[in-house]
Amino acid sequence: MQREIESLLEQADPRVLERGYQLFREASFLEATRRKNRFQARMRGSAPYPYRVFLDLDAGTWGCTCPYRWGPVCKHVVALAYAALEAPEIFAKAKPRRKQAEPLLQSLLELPEDDLIELLWRLEDLRPELLEEFAFNRIQRIEE
Repeated sequence: MQREIESLLEQADPRVLERGYQLFREASFLEATRRKNRFQARMRGSAPYPYRVFLDLDAGTWGCTCPYRWGPVCKHVVALAYAALEAPEIFAKAKPRRKQAEPLLQSLLELPEDDLIELLWRLEDLRPELLEEFAFNRIQRIEE
């Protein structure tokens, strides 16, 4: 695991490494989970909503919802990598994925438009931050 993370860190610009380490030290993580060699976190950033960051050591992939596009590794991924190396205790064990998730998603996709809109309104009442975060991230993708 250490070698894979060090290989990832070698790809980052020195300023990104420095800022990522600073984010790690500032405990910018709102939540962090681990499932085998896949690390995930929600992190505070400059956007009004947390960034979602992941690092999958088995697949050799990583990503972040931040708008950074000037290199292969952003400071949030670097912070997550440092956390995996230096503070593995911050990662809660991720709950096993429910095998029902795919049929549930399929049934949602098959909902009539009116029912889907009603579901979204209910979700907005219960967890408004989720829809706001989704909308913000969607706008970021469109603007790319």
